[in-house]
Amino acid sequence: MIPNPLLSILIVDDEMELASLYKEYLETKGYEVVSFTNPLLALEYYKNNTKQFTHVLTDLRMPQRSGIELTCKIRKIDQKVKIFLNTAFEIDDLTKDKGFISAGMEMVIEKPVYLKNLNEYLNLSINQNNTDNMIRENSIQIFKLGFDKKYF
Repeated sequence: MIPNPLLSILIVDDEMELASLYKEYLETKGYEVVSFTNPLLALEYYKNNTKQFTHVLTDLRMPQRSGIELTCKIRKIDQKVKIFLNTAFEIDDLTKDKGFISAGMEMVIEKPVYLKNLNEYLNLSINQNNTDNMIRENSIQIFKLGFDKKYF
């Protein structure tokens, strides 16, 4: 499949296997993908290539910088990029965390995530943006175990 520059994603996950797996799969779906296992390097790359990305997928817990901290830094650079948080940890407490709320995540995806569903979540985000171009405040979508949706 020919990459579509309108569909570009930065993946940040400290687990090299996951970062590589997500990258390889999403490239087959037409995304241009750049992946990092180091959030500090990812942030530097993002600063120098801001216009390149439509989406960011970041892990929550990483050495050197959390996904929430990374998201806050990216938000200072670009308010429009869609940012997804991916985590294997309990997410119910996140909804009360001020840093999490102010980070402005588009979506939280709880691991394990099925690759097919990850692509669907990205497409959902793209389609929502294309149809109503609306920013939803305090309406973060949470996807648990790749199939159970709930909203808060």
